[in-house]
Amino acid sequence: MKFPNAAKGVSKIFTAEILSLIALVAVGIMSIFSAFVVATSQGNSDPSAGFVASAAGFVVFGAVAGILGIIALILNIVGVVQTAKDEDSFRVIIYLTVLSLIVAFAAAVFSGNQFASNLSKTVSDLVSLICSVLVVLGIINMAAQYNNIEIIEKGGKIFKIIIIVGLLSLIMRCISIIIPNQNGAVIILILAIISLILGIVQYCIYLSFLSKAKKMLNEE
Repeated sequence: MKFPNAAKGVSKIFTAEILSLIALVAVGIMSIFSAFVVATSQGNSDPSAGFVASAAGFVVFGAVAGILGIIALILNIVGVVQTAKDEDSFRVIIYLTVLSLIVAFAAAVFSGNQFASNLSKTVSDLVSLICSVLVVLGIINMAAQYNNIEIIEKGGKIFKIIIIVGLLSLIMRCISIIIPNQNGAVIILILAIISLILGIVQYCIYLSFLSKAKKMLNEE
């Protein structure tokens, strides 16, 4: 085994990304449900019931996403630190992860301000996208040591796909921040659905690559 630390680290990153995908789905459902309630309550003489249901949905899905997000973050940090012992490019990811934590803290502080909270989440998503790209590049570097052409070629393709899908998802989120909640509820609902789909696609592509990387790194 050429990279024993990376083998353990990538395995943890893979598990962390699965948990992150589940958390993303929970947050996406929460956002879609919230936008749907706002859209359907417009013109309703008594929209209070809808907002109560929306608040309940936020509590349930928010709790699930929060718990999974914390577990995923811890696993990801441990995995990145382990992999960095064998592949130097992962050291940059450690600093970016710290930045992501600072942004997440800022999002919590400004949770009462919808715009600031959404902006913090957008920055966090951007940092996460950069980290994913660096993980792919780091795995490609290790694949070169194995002379694994399949992983190298797949990594090159996934590198482009992750950037395209990730940027489209970020654009969707930015648009939803700019559009006022009350005036563009239907548009926000549509954008939330598209953003969720793009995010799931990105995670599935990324996970397929990490799965192959795990097998490669565990080869004797």
